Amino acid sequence: MHSTVFTVLLTAAVAAAAVPAPLRAQDPPPPTLRADFDSAWSAISRTYWDSSFVNGRWRAVRDSLRATLEPTASRDAVRGAIRALIAVPAQSHFVLIPSDAAAMSARGDSETIVATRPGSSGIDVRPVDGTIAVWRVEAGSAAARAGIAPGDIITHLDTTSIGALRTLVRKSMPSDSLGAERLLTTFVKSRLAGPIGDTLHVTITDARGRTRAHRIVRGALQGQLTRFGNLPPFVVQATGTRATVTTARGARTVATIGWSGWFPVVSPTLDSLFFMQRDAHGLIIDLRGNPGGVIGMLAGVSGHVLDTVVSLGELKTRSGVLRFAANPRRVDRSGTLRAPFAGPVAILVDEFSASTSEFFASGMQGLGRARVFGTRSAGMALPAAAGKLPSGDVLMHVLADHSDAKGRKVEGVGVIPEEPVPLTLVNLRSGRDAALDAARAWLASTLAREMP
Repeated sequence: MHSTVFTVLLTAAVAAAAVPAPLRAQDPPPPTLRADFDSAWSAISRTYWDSSFVNGRWRAVRDSLRATLEPTASRDAVRGAIRALIAVPAQSHFVLIPSDAAAMSARGDSETIVATRPGSSGIDVRPVDGTIAVWRVEAGSAAARAGIAPGDIITHLDTTSIGALRTLVRKSMPSDSLGAERLLTTFVKSRLAGPIGDTLHVTITDARGRTRAHRIVRGALQGQLTRFGNLPPFVVQATGTRATVTTARGARTVATIGWSGWFPVVSPTLDSLFFMQRDAHGLIIDLRGNPGGVIGMLAGVSGHVLDTVVSLGELKTRSGVLRFAANPRRVDRSGTLRAPFAGPVAILVDEFSASTSEFFASGMQGLGRARVFGTRSAGMALPAAAGKLPSGDVLMHVLADHSDAKGRKVEGVGVIPEEPVPLTLVNLRSGRDAALDAARAWLASTLAREMP
């Protein structure tokens, strides 16, 4: 069981709204295409956690959709029926990924994966003050060399106008302006990424109102390449830093640990970072932009900051209730006994923190073990599986319902920070990370009260 990746879900949603390609000569014959619908329903009906819902209204919709599919139904018609089917629960982590988009993940040999390693422009973006703005620029990247800076506003990618695209997305989501901006941002993020060595033309408006066009050659992403199930290869990175904060009782050390996905390849690095920071006075866990991953990692990561086997929440499945709990990490890789970190903890989230990141943040928040800063998370927090249909398309479908340590639902709601800290162009252009600053200020205040 795993929690799927938020960026894949939203990128697939963008693709679903595009004009579909016509059938090609190599496509399977129509009866096989219709079999995709039956295969999708079979997977859902066998595994979705709420059997009464499956056998009630959902089955009635399925029967109605199935009746419209002729034996010679086209690929587009079958995909449309499947998308209508998985829209019934109105939940995240139901998505159909076309076979051509999923093809990269089917290549199993390591040489092919390395050859298709994702590249980066060095730019990460966020919706800010009604714009799509540069949030971070990777040091040493082509974007950094071009002089692109946080707070710059992206107006065009190649020949695509961001303003025109925003109009189209908002028309398709008239009642959800926040969701439309998030979807638009995800599209921009996906376009900024791409194969290593490919060229991208980016037009920005800078802090002085100047419009500048840049030619960016994508370079390698920093981190470890991995793949999981039927998802495309991607790169995961974990980082740790230390800073000194001034309190009424003197200087104190605050560590920050962040990582870009919950996947086993990064576990050894994460463990090392957490053990290295055990002597810090305060800890910040930065989950901004972390789209989720493998639920099973929750036990080990939470065990670095919890010293008892305590529940972080539960999953309700077809067969029962699965509770996930902390696994206190009291022995490091050298075999030395180490008490879990006992100081105050802050967690940073934003609208691109999803799935396992939300399980962790809501669980820690519910236990009162951490204080959350930033902006409301994605609210896409349902465990799912991904499997191939007969045609090669991939279906992601929900397996369980989630509630946190207080019984709260995160799906559709998100993790709500105790201290909301929105992004602003003013802060970005001044080089200020307001959410990080707020977390450090809270830690300094807390440490001044708690430490002798």
